[in-house]
Amino acid sequence: MTALARNTDPETSHDAARGVKISVLENIVLASLKILGPQTAEEIASSSEIDLQSITPRMRPLANKNYVRDSGQRRPGKSGTKRIVWERIG
Repeated sequence: MTALARNTDPETSHDAARGVKISVLENIVLASLKILGPQTAEEIASSSEIDLQSITPRMRPLANKNYVRDSGQRRPGKSGTKRIVWERIG
């Protein structure tokens, strides 16, 4: 399975999407949450040394698959805005 790009995205985005293995990124997110506990997407990106733009799009699909959920907690991100703290289910 590979990542998706929007129809309106430039061809370079489609090329990049074809090269991303979603399962690999999802597994990194799940491992980070298992090892470090509940985190924001920004914290997961930092701890895994992966771009935030690669981590953020993984969160909602993982929630839809019932692997993670919104913990109900919020923490400020680097910009100062509140971020969802995600937790692993199971």
